[in-house]
Amino acid sequence: MKNKIKFNLARIIVIFTLFLCYSCSSEEDTILETEESIETTVLTPKTLATISLPSGTTITFKTEVDGIVFEASGDSDNYSELDGLNDLSLLHRFLTLTDKSIAVPEDLIKLEEDQKIKEKALQRDIVEKHHMSIPANTSFITYSEKNWLDYCDSPTAMYVNNFANDAYREAWVNYPSTQTFSQNKPGALYTKCRTVKYRISNCSYKGKIEVSHYKGSTSNLYTLVSKNNIGPRKHKIYVKSFLAYKYYQKVDIKRIRSASYVGDVIFSNYTSLGIE
Repeated sequence: MKNKIKFNLARIIVIFTLFLCYSCSSEEDTILETEESIETTVLTPKTLATISLPSGTTITFKTEVDGIVFEASGDSDNYSELDGLNDLSLLHRFLTLTDKSIAVPEDLIKLEEDQKIKEKALQRDIVEKHHMSIPANTSFITYSEKNWLDYCDSPTAMYVNNFANDAYREAWVNYPSTQTFSQNKPGALYTKCRTVKYRISNCSYKGKIEVSHYKGSTSNLYTLVSKNNIGPRKHKIYVKSFLAYKYYQKVDIKRIRSASYVGDVIFSNYTSLGIE
């Protein structure tokens, strides 16, 4: 009888130990599986959705071979109307901008790493892409501050910020530089990140701002990802989220015909160590 009790006790201990091991590793396994699934995802270039705001600002979600892009273009007066989206993933942006009755493009779900956001999206219908422009959710269109234009009259300034090694930011106020180079360097000479964002508004009534985003397989060999021209009194918001930590990133900003600008560039979503 004593031997039987000891045997049962031993079985209980083994089972309990296995349970603890599984519990401790399940979350890590989920993270690894998510990262692997994202890296092996195959994307076909296409426009996923276009959203129109009453202000005239146009928002576009589109798929590229190596990631997904969010772009917004509009008048400088409405530069800050999308500030509530700044810290959101691309899928979360779409859910915030649209009504619950609007289907979600499948590619946005593929790239999402937050399971709660993904589950929220899966409560809607899923579609490959939207063929017609979508009106913005009325609950999103509330109050928009426009006093940022005061910065166009402020003294020229530049600010650099590192955020816990997960983001590197450069910001400009009434900046007249003919060329500004931004390289993601939070704590290391060269590092790789998966998300590049910029928000630039042209302060001038003539002249334009040219913004180019490059990716590189090495720290000194880059290829052009996108180029945007921002006309007088216009703004551009651009976010690209890549599938994997494969590229060095940089953004060049040029002013043409004495134009000045306000805005920022942010490199974020680095590897767990911040460097590779």
